[in-house]
Amino acid sequence: MTWVATLPLAVACVALLFIPGGILAAALGLRGLSLWASSPVLTIAISAVTAIVCGKMGVSWTVVPVLAVSVLSAAAAWLIKRLLNKRSPTEPAPQTSPTTLAGVGQLLGLTAGALLIAWQLIRVFGEPENISQSFDNVFHLNAIRYVLDTGSASSLTISSMTNGDNPPYFYPAAWHGMVSLAVQLAGAPLAATVNVFNLVVAALVWTLGSMFLTRTIVGNKPWIVAFSGVLAACFSSFPILLLDFGVLYPNFLSIAMIPLGLGAVVVFFGVAATSWPVLARFAVAPIAGVAIAIAHPNGAMTLVALSVPVALHAFRRHYLISNPWRQQPKRTAAMSLVLLICMAAVVITWKVVRPPAEAATWAPIQSRSDAIGEVITNSAMNRPVGWVLSALMLIGIYAVIRKRSHLWVLGCFTVTAVLFITVSSLERGYWRNVLTGVYYNDSFRVAAILPIAALPLAALGFGYLMEKLQALLALLAPTDKDGYHAQPQPKPMLMGTSGLLVAIALTVSMQGAPIKTAIVMAASSYAQTPDSILVSSDELELINRLDRIVGPDDVIAASPWAGAAMAYALADRETTSRHTLSTYPADVVTINNSLRDAATDPAVCPAVETTGVRYVLDFGSKEVHDGWHSFPGLENLDASPAFELVTRVGDAKLYRLLAC
Repeated sequence: MTWVATLPLAVACVALLFIPGGILAAALGLRGLSLWASSPVLTIAISAVTAIVCGKMGVSWTVVPVLAVSVLSAAAAWLIKRLLNKRSPTEPAPQTSPTTLAGVGQLLGLTAGALLIAWQLIRVFGEPENISQSFDNVFHLNAIRYVLDTGSASSLTISSMTNGDNPPYFYPAAWHGMVSLAVQLAGAPLAATVNVFNLVVAALVWTLGSMFLTRTIVGNKPWIVAFSGVLAACFSSFPILLLDFGVLYPNFLSIAMIPLGLGAVVVFFGVAATSWPVLARFAVAPIAGVAIAIAHPNGAMTLVALSVPVALHAFRRHYLISNPWRQQPKRTAAMSLVLLICMAAVVITWKVVRPPAEAATWAPIQSRSDAIGEVITNSAMNRPVGWVLSALMLIGIYAVIRKRSHLWVLGCFTVTAVLFITVSSLERGYWRNVLTGVYYNDSFRVAAILPIAALPLAALGFGYLMEKLQALLALLAPTDKDGYHAQPQPKPMLMGTSGLLVAIALTVSMQGAPIKTAIVMAASSYAQTPDSILVSSDELELINRLDRIVGPDDVIAASPWAGAAMAYALADRETTSRHTLSTYPADVVTINNSLRDAATDPAVCPAVETTGVRYVLDFGSKEVHDGWHSFPGLENLDASPAFELVTRVGDAKLYRLLAC
């Protein structure tokens, strides 16, 4: 499959992400950039909640219930809006529409940023059907197939895939549900759908959200908003990092939505440089929080943490600077109490919503000074220094401090910086667990959130440079005979051309060593080679033959650690194991321990009949984490009279069970 051949699949992913949420966003009264940035986040919220409801009601998971809930939600929003308009008929128009030229500029910024990210990820993935050769990908790809097979994408039940006979538990399945819908809509191979869907999320959801967050800060300044779209493609720690490490697809989706979520929070608290209709103002932020939480809880906790500086800034602006405490002391006291309650709730939530302590075992990786240096130079996780990007960010910090108009942005940056410095350099102990246990104490996950606040600061830095450029060009404007400037402002054409040249120069310089290194490192984990650590090229070729050999009702016994369990996702053939960390039912335990003795052990054949096992996929002893997990019933089958070798590709072998 070529990348050109994936264009219909990409169109399907874009439609899936933008249409359901777009219907609701339009009904809420959003327009322009606000509508486009909000639409995919609203879609994911609708999809994730609908999946849970469908799971409870026994309704099969397809795009139909998603569209139905979208239309019903939009109808409810329209009715509520009408009621609000009747109560406040003189409400002014809440949104300012940019000029045509400004709109074109923002579109160019979005296009440039999206194309840069798309090109980066095409180089990362290599081929459309390449898979991440990583530990967690065994679960993620198999979970998509499980959704397709069971007709349920509920976050309350998807853990049944790996939990044996035990009751299911909550696992964030928003990403898996969306990708499964894309597979259904486009009919494309599962692996290609995963890559294209992730590419669309990175190129559009992340970029649009970043542009909207910047607009909440600077208002209708198209140069800065447009350049923020380009900046979305200039950080080595997102979006590439979480498509490399792990691989952490749900976490990646969650973080991609945070800029929109944070921008909606800024609008919610009334401190944005843009405004929304009343219903949208108070509805989008909570809905975005739901989408981010069901995509991955630590994304929601990140949004909570970043919302604290926004809330404090709003309280300072509305209740301290404007002195309403003298005119309305009771209201001010009440809001002070509300703020204290909310801060207490944040602290409690931060301590409660986290993985088990035994799962948060990652150790610090560097010294305190190195961690601080990586934050300042945008080189987290030992990536090359982003000199130009960091210079823009530092100029933005200077501009914020100098103008004192967007201090909450600096507060958000401080939050992410403290979290990264803590997780990557603080010794294991109480405070490290308190602050970063929600991220599994994993430096990679925290590094990925650094661009959320660094990006708008860099955009502000670019805006500051544009102000200086405009002042310089004004000085160079022609003067009259008395020495006065005949034209105090530079000609728009001159300013536009100069600004565009500066933007292009900055963009090219920011696509240097940090991005190239991130691409090379990530590409190595997607490369399909004879030595790939999860599924080698020989093993993949054998998997691709399975649908011609193994019947659709036959089950394959397989070790997930050696990659054989990927036959479930990639060949659509049932396997006894679907993840390395599975809990097995008793019959599968018997298969794993004793299947090779099926001709002599009387306990084996009843387990075979219960599970439907007819084949064994033997990918040898090489494991994805270079460990050793023995499945004695699936080993040394050449010496067992209960099996015959059906086919092999290199060292990868498929055996048929003769006994039973």
